[in-house]
Order: sequence, then structure tokens, then C-alpha cells
Amino acid sequence: MKITILEDSDSELKKLKKELISWSIEKNIDIYINTFNSGEDFFAKPENYSSTIDLFILDISMKKMSGIEVSKKLRSQDYQGEIIFLTAFKEFVFDGYEVHAFNYLLKPIDSTLLRRCLNEIAKKKYSTCHVYRDTKHEMISIPYTEIIICSVNRHYVDITTKDNVYTQHIDLSELLKILPNEFIQVHRSYVVNMRHVFSVTHNKIYLSNSTVVDIGRTYASSFKKEFLKYSTRFNRDEEYY
Repeated sequence: MKITILEDSDSELKKLKKELISWSIEKNIDIYINTFNSGEDFFAKPENYSSTIDLFILDISMKKMSGIEVSKKLRSQDYQGEIIFLTAFKEFVFDGYEVHAFNYLLKPIDSTLLRRCLNEIAKKKYSTCHVYRDTKHEMISIPYTEIIICSVNRHYVDITTKDNVYTQHIDLSELLKILPNEFIQVHRSYVVNMRHVFSVTHNKIYLSNSTVVDIGRTYASSFKKEFLKYSTRFNRDEEYY
């Protein structure tokens, strides 16, 4: 997660960075933090801004350019990400509605409230992807729509997409708990994404990448029931959850 902070108080900045790093370790989420002590410093170099920044944390009462002014300039550049304001005065809350602020945090910052904000932003960012650390301890983000099959590989699980195979150290049953409902176990060694099922016979599943998977007898009944429900969801004008 990319975070940019504009805060002109060194002590407040130090506390904020400490909280962010603590949260990232707890949640096992990599964060990249850039800091500036004024809006003028931030906008001085065009490369400081990127539309891929997930979150701006802006002190409203900076000496020159205020956090509100910074946010308006960001939105004028079509920034679509999240903005959190830091303020010592509640009355500033109403000044940020026009820039669609995610939240306001009163100083001194309540770590519980900050973590709630970060949790919600992370949930929004990663809700369409499976995120984990690979065997090299690098963060990997795989869109759910691209995952075709997850298969047991000794003490690991191979997550197969059209172009790659990603290996994660996890039990298949634990992985299934965090995948969306369109993923279903069809064998003690396989979980498939129903959006990638091309055809089904009595005991085999044919997937979009030409993989053929056996349906385990224990899972046959539940798979056929769920696949029928998934395949006819639009006939019932509903989403599959």
C-alpha cells in the first residue's frame, strides 16, 4: 500500500509513521511511505505525485498551503484514491466534503481509529485479489478472476492462472476459507474457480486452461449442487455469494 503524508510537525509525523509500520506488520501488508512537511515541497517535483498512491494523510493546518488546499489540487489532477485529514479542531470536518475525504482524525491521533481506517482501505484495495507473501517474502497480489485452480503440492499450494503458477505455504483448507464463494473444493487436492469450468462429465471437470480434474466422490454432490446454483445465477437475477 502506497501512503503519502504531509505533516509539518516532526513529532506528530514520527508517531504517525510508527503507527503505520506497526499496523503493516500486524496485517502482513507491505507499505511504502513518503513524507513531506508542506504542500509546496510535495508539488515542487511532478514525480512526487502518482495516481497509484492509495492514501494521502494530510495535516489541515500547515504553515503555508493547507491540507484542504492540497486535497483540492489532488482532486483537480483527477486523484481517485483516499484522503484522511489530521486536525486539532472538529470544525474543520465540514471543509472537506467537497473533496470526498475518507475520514478526519483528531490530534492526538487515536491509534484504534487510525487502524479502523487503514483496515477499511486495505479491504477495499485487496477485496478483488488474493494477497500473500511468496517463498522469497515478496508480496504477491493475484486477481481472483485470474485464478483457475489451486492444487496441493506437498506442504504448499500451487495457485494456477493462465500465465503463471504461484506457490504459497498454506493448507488447502485454510486457503479455501479466504477465497470467495466461486471457489469450491472438488477433490482433497484441488479447489477450482467455477468461472473457469468449461464442462463437467460424470467425474471430471474441464477447465479453461485445458486442465482436467477428477471430482472426488466425497465432493461430487456438493460440487454439482453449487455449480448448478452458480451457472443459473443470472436466471434468478442475483449475484453468487
